[in-house]
Parts: sequence; C-alpha cells; structure tokens
Amino acid sequence: MSIIARYVAARQIAVKAGRLARDFFVQRATLAVEAKGRQDFVSHADRTVEQLIRGEIDREFPGDEFLGEETAASFGGSDARVWVVDPIDGTHNFLRGARYYCVSIAYVERGRCEVGAIFDPEHDELFHARRGHGAWLEQAGTERRLRVSDCASLASAFVCLGHHDRRPEPRYIEIRQALMDRGAAMRNMGAGALQLAHVAADRYDAFMELSLNAWDALAGLLLVEEAGGYAAPFPGPEGLRWPGPALGCAKGLAAELVPLVFGQEL
Repeated sequence: MSIIARYVAARQIAVKAGRLARDFFVQRATLAVEAKGRQDFVSHADRTVEQLIRGEIDREFPGDEFLGEETAASFGGSDARVWVVDPIDGTHNFLRGARYYCVSIAYVERGRCEVGAIFDPEHDELFHARRGHGAWLEQAGTERRLRVSDCASLASAFVCLGHHDRRPEPRYIEIRQALMDRGAAMRNMGAGALQLAHVAADRYDAFMELSLNAWDALAGLLLVEEAGGYAAPFPGPEGLRWPGPALGCAKGLAAELVPLVFGQEL
C-alpha cells in the first residue's frame, strides 16, 4: 500500500474519529473518568475513539503497527511502518468543556513521519500534510495551503509554551522569564498537537514544550515543516515510546528559541 493511500485514510479516519469525539463531548457529563496519575485523566471517550481509529487502520493496512496514547504500554513494534495516534489531544480541556481539543494521527515509515492529520471537531477544521507536498487546511468544503508566519523577532511573537501538568520543571519558569524579557506574548492552550497545527496556519508564531509524547508531536511538527517553518528533530534517541522536547516555529524565530528549548545554539 502506498503513502498516498495512507494519506487519504489518515484524513478520513481523523474526521470520523473527531465526529465521535464530539458526540462524547456533548454528553461528557455522563462519562466515567479515571485518573491515570497526577493531573492525568482518561475516559471512555479516549478509549473508544482510539479503538475506532485502530480498527479502521487494521482493516485497511493490516501489516502496519499501531502506537496509540491509551495503549502505548503494550506497544512492542518497530518504526518501520507505524501509525502514531492521540485519540483526544487536550483531554483535560475536553472533560472540562473547553473547546480546544483534537484528534491527531501520524504515519511513520522507517523512522520518518510521512503523513499527518489533525482534526478539530469543534471548528470542523482538518489540518493535514504529506511530506514534500505541503500542509493544508480543509473547512466547509474549501481547502487552502498553509504557511507559517514571517515573524523574526520574539519582541513581536505570539508564542505557545506548553508545560507538563504532572510534575514540576523549573526550566519552564526560566524559559517563561526569558520570553517575557524579550517581549513575547505567551499562551498555553493545553493541546500540543492543535497548537502546532495553529503554528502551521499562522495563528501562532511558535510552540514549544520540554517533554512531549510522539502522539502529541509528530503530526503537528510535519504540518509546521510542510508549511515552511522550523521543526526541531523529533523524537530523541530513545525513540517513539519516550517523550522529548518539541519545537515548531517560524524560521525567523528558530535561532532564538532553539537555545531556550535545547540548551544549545542552532
């Protein structure tokens, strides 16, 4: 099966899964919610949406591996041909009724992300990219090509600084102070994949987080790269199962942001 077939499937499955997620969102007051750890929640919605995505992929591409957020602990495959999925990125937002969440689907072949699809069901926006073929946004029957912003200075930048809710990390305070000192406007919307898609769409100038999982990062970073932006190498040497630092931004900001996130010059 070709990359093109997987690209078509990723878009279709992301929309189908997003519609299901939104059905759960409407009736979220009835969902049973479990705490996997400190500020780490999962619901029947997350598991059911992931099952739908996995079922669709298994049916169409039975030889491919699957790495999903809710079943990551059981993943024992390789990165030769693997789908990397977050069924509901922004679960905390989702459960609290904040309309900033998405479905994120990436396809990785021989260790490189080739396809990414991120669907925002609250705004009916499908962000998608295929390596070498640009990044795109489909909404209401229209499609347009995405380009990152031309911002080249943090003094005029609109930056998303994600952070881990589950354990303290003093470096976030240091980075926030450095961004404040340079005059950047900052937000954290609580869904890394969707914030990266919004960087690709020129709504934010950058997104960074010191510890992000592959299912949150891969599709969005491909979108940023294909929209003409800078996407730092991801994942790290430990591979897909382990979180690492993520940065996607306008190219003009990379020289300032890489040292903040990675502690070294670009």
